[in-house]
Amino acid sequence: MFFSISKTPHYNFSHQHKLGPFVVGTDAGWTAYQHNQYTCLYKGYVDSAKIESVLTQILNQSEPELFGNFCVLAYNSVSESIKIKSDRYRSFPIYFNSEQVSNLNKLDSTVWSDSVAEVTSDFLITQSKFNLIGHIDTDYTTIDEVVEKIDIILTKKTQDFLRYNDRPIRAFLSGGVDSLLVYSYLQKFSTEFELVSCQHVDYDSFWLKNSGTLTNLWSYNQIHHWISPCILTSGTPGDEFMLRGPPTVNLFVRLHGQHMTDLLTQAKWQSSLQHTYFNSSKNLTIFQNDDPLPNWNRVQMIWNLCNIVANDWQHWHLGNTLTWTPLRDLEIFKLLLRLPVDAAMGQIMNSDISRRLIEQNCPGLSRVMSAQKNSGNAMENLVDLLL
Repeated sequence: MFFSISKTPHYNFSHQHKLGPFVVGTDAGWTAYQHNQYTCLYKGYVDSAKIESVLTQILNQSEPELFGNFCVLAYNSVSESIKIKSDRYRSFPIYFNSEQVSNLNKLDSTVWSDSVAEVTSDFLITQSKFNLIGHIDTDYTTIDEVVEKIDIILTKKTQDFLRYNDRPIRAFLSGGVDSLLVYSYLQKFSTEFELVSCQHVDYDSFWLKNSGTLTNLWSYNQIHHWISPCILTSGTPGDEFMLRGPPTVNLFVRLHGQHMTDLLTQAKWQSSLQHTYFNSSKNLTIFQNDDPLPNWNRVQMIWNLCNIVANDWQHWHLGNTLTWTPLRDLEIFKLLLRLPVDAAMGQIMNSDISRRLIEQNCPGLSRVMSAQKNSGNAMENLVDLLL
């Protein structure tokens, strides 16, 4: 779902589209759509409908209302401008300077996820802010309630997605907890998928022209890609939205009066899933930072942590391979933030809530997960499942 908007062509993009005074470059997989004064290019999926059936709704809404993983570039021939429309939790960055808007190369300025961007014919970028994070509930909750409510969210997402998807589904397991969690919901509700047992990358023009740039985007340095249209299941951005991302975990724990460096020394966490990963030098640098904490109340804490993860953009489709990313959901993250810190530690250190959900869906499945996050042999327990 890569694009460039400019006044002149950027030939590292494999497809060039002329929209009024603009030249829009894209990768493969975009579709053209005409509605009244709008000429649109769109790509991706909506959770609750076929995207083609809701394009008019997307064009008419002033702020993102629908969920999924999509982008619509809507050129208005009356105003001679392009609006960049997306699902509510936009999965891709928007970078811009005085000559280009793109989500491939980092440029001078950034449109954050709580804003809808419009590019005028004079190449000015206007931004309309909206309340991305929504209602914040500060009541503390229990692990059982969090498990139940996350299960409701992911069950609905999975059933809706399967109802409206018409592409072949390919499931990939990395050995990590998040890809396994997504797979457990897919397996619970469908048999119509292929479990991938090899690294598969088809080269197309966009990949070959941008392979170095793509592999420098960490979430694309290991990606499957098929030229033929299909869906690839993805556990991203699981660390961030499932309360295991080091920057947000560090703030969450410190704001509750504890410190990750102390918790990592406790005997009960020595063999936990995250222990080695959290003890890496880059993460210890985060945990050992003793900068003064912001003076946030509980609402401000939840809002700011949500804002951090909402702007962590990962996996926004490549060519005709669409990535299904059901864990990108702030309602899941907000539920986890309502746990008392002691109750949350099992999820932070060992993915206990994610494990419970996996076992509810497919008893015994969690055994194939790697014992340590980012282990050198992360896929070793997948032998019986994949071979």
